[in-house]
Amino acid sequence: MTSRFVRRAAFGALALISLAAAVGCDDRNDPDTPSTVYHLKKTIATPGVAQNVDVKGDLLAVAASSAGTYVYNVSDTENPAQIFHFVPAGELYTEFVSLDAVNGFVLSMCAPSLAPGDKYPIHRLADSTRIGGAAFTSGTREVMIAAEPSHFVAWKLEQAARGVVYSQYCFLPDSNEWRPDYCDDFYIDYNAAFGLPRGFDIRDSLFAIAQDNYEIRVHNYLTGDVEALVQTPGDPYDCAWYGDYVLVADNYALTVIDVADFSAASVVRTYGISGADRLQKIVVDGHYAILLDDSDGLYIVDVSDPLHPVLEQSISLPEVSSVSASNGVLVASDEQLGVLIYRR
Repeated sequence: MTSRFVRRAAFGALALISLAAAVGCDDRNDPDTPSTVYHLKKTIATPGVAQNVDVKGDLLAVAASSAGTYVYNVSDTENPAQIFHFVPAGELYTEFVSLDAVNGFVLSMCAPSLAPGDKYPIHRLADSTRIGGAAFTSGTREVMIAAEPSHFVAWKLEQAARGVVYSQYCFLPDSNEWRPDYCDDFYIDYNAAFGLPRGFDIRDSLFAIAQDNYEIRVHNYLTGDVEALVQTPGDPYDCAWYGDYVLVADNYALTVIDVADFSAASVVRTYGISGADRLQKIVVDGHYAILLDDSDGLYIVDVSDPLHPVLEQSISLPEVSSVSASNGVLVASDEQLGVLIYRR
């Protein structure tokens, strides 16, 4: 693993020289694509390989492998200010990150799973103190935080357990501390009878979960009920809520599922994207869906009319590893180029 990071760090230095050409290819697959939606504002060359990003509001968290976890204030996207840095001890390195912008926390997911140490630390950004660790037991996978004031809940994909599990902390005013064992809310983990979960999104008490058996499931984590089950025409890797629709990164296409009526949930559109064949991740920002193709880069699709999506922009990246978006700010991590910050 170390040799891979060193090799890619060297490649990254050369790749940054030609960055403008590498990330400005808006019309790569469709000569009729309109003008650019997201404009590159800043590139951060991380000391370690940029593996994962999470942006919420003015905060950006970066998992930079052996260099650890970084958090930046990106209110000025052209001049991001570092406000936090954590380096895991021993053989551990940061692979995934997730932000709690409500209470001001960052969760680091550290690998490898067999190495000893603090694998899931939660830090308070205001003073960089560790408030505790998430109660996860196996591996590092996609994690998502659903936070409210004084309540922190982290959800994590567990492929070994074929489901989604959670860990939570609550603030106790009397003792002025955060504790994992004083939360009143009880949630029901999701365990799939068939198929491995690949990606998920949360809306209110509902999960939308993409599974490797060509299914999207809508699961209520308060009741444990599977509200809807829909087969997709492609091979779903990730999904995201958009109103009463679930948008799916369906390997080669954007698939749109109408779930306004759970009993009649169905695919209402499959939008093929020219050149895309490994769509692995999808996030929504306003009325745009951003899809990550891990061999190609990013595709930005206007979904203001979910039945008639329109490709608006494509961004070519050599080794894109993750994408996140919030309030008009789009951030991608690339294992050669580092962290790229765009704004609408």
